Amino acid sequence: MRRAKPIDLATIEIASVDLPAKGERLLYDAGAQGLAMRLRASGARSWVLLEKTGGRTMRRTLGNAALIPLDAARRMAGTQQAPSPTPSTATPSAPLFGCDARIADVMPRFLAWGEKGRWKRSTVRQMRSVTEGHILPALGRRRVRDLAPEDVTRWHLDVSAKSAAARMALSTLSGMMLYAESHGLREPGSNPCRGLRKKQRSNRGQLLPAATVRQLWAALDRLQERFPDACDAVRLLLLTGARRSEILGLEWDRIAGPRAVLEDSKAGPRTIWLNAPARAILDARKATAMGPLVFPAPNSEGPIRAIDRAWDRIREEAGIGSLRVHDLRHHFASLAVSNGIDLRLVGQLLGHHDLDSTLGYAHLSTGALANSATRVSGLIDRALRGKTGEARHA
Repeated sequence: MRRAKPIDLATIEIASVDLPAKGERLLYDAGAQGLAMRLRASGARSWVLLEKTGGRTMRRTLGNAALIPLDAARRMAGTQQAPSPTPSTATPSAPLFGCDARIADVMPRFLAWGEKGRWKRSTVRQMRSVTEGHILPALGRRRVRDLAPEDVTRWHLDVSAKSAAARMALSTLSGMMLYAESHGLREPGSNPCRGLRKKQRSNRGQLLPAATVRQLWAALDRLQERFPDACDAVRLLLLTGARRSEILGLEWDRIAGPRAVLEDSKAGPRTIWLNAPARAILDARKATAMGPLVFPAPNSEGPIRAIDRAWDRIREEAGIGSLRVHDLRHHFASLAVSNGIDLRLVGQLLGHHDLDSTLGYAHLSTGALANSATRVSGLIDRALRGKTGEARHA
């Protein structure tokens, strides 16, 4: 297979690069010899280094491309390929960390590095919280180079037993270890957090009864004049499967025909697909819009932040008990999966960063699979009985 031409990966938005439909593909970097970003259909993006050894090309994984910036990946690639400098040609430079650096020494610099536009403010707050509450008290005095997978496993089990923040704590520690690798404190690919599941899979999804959806829609019609913004927002949530923050923060110039393109959502850039009823709601609001926001706050320059009070009244009017606004997103996903739509497509509709986030709905696909199997077996049975005309038109 012919190797693709290298490109300068600094000129593209890595998070928005299309994933392959199946398997994997490589994007070769023109800025560092042998460096490539591996894209997998599952959503995973990682840095790999291709080296020629004994006439064969060997591939080495450097780490997660979502956590290791391009410049760090290029340095890692150069470190692996370049020969050790001789005393006469070496350029003296002060290393950022000593070889005996402890987790308490490295973690503050890692968080400060990520805070500079790489992470959302809410993410930074959560990472600092788990660092102070769970990572530094237990592991802060450990040398970064000494932390082993069994140490992380014991620590993670202990945190999981007493806190719901175990996932964030593990992700934060894992990110710091990748940062340590890029600064030479650990060997590339030696992250001791690797293999521990950061996201516990569980059966997700709540397929609302058709009667409940009709009750909700009728309640929205009755309360439209009293709560126009909240009712329109709820309708759009039900029709698109979008997150509440994505709908409430929507801007008119992000809407183009059947889609709304968001630069910054929970999992990065993503597209919200708008069906005909959703576009009709937006067209009606556009006719009376006075500014750049679809849902402007009445007493401030920003968007509406919450619809909780209106939602309580809508639930009461519809008689639907303790249903949450976020359950509308689960209903959208559940309806899609239970009607046979591929999990990868559902993940794209929901704006999931990787397939693992969508797999929680996989249990809902069994009904669609059973129906498909029954239909296929019926076609085969008709063909075996010589009823080919019926099989073709079944």
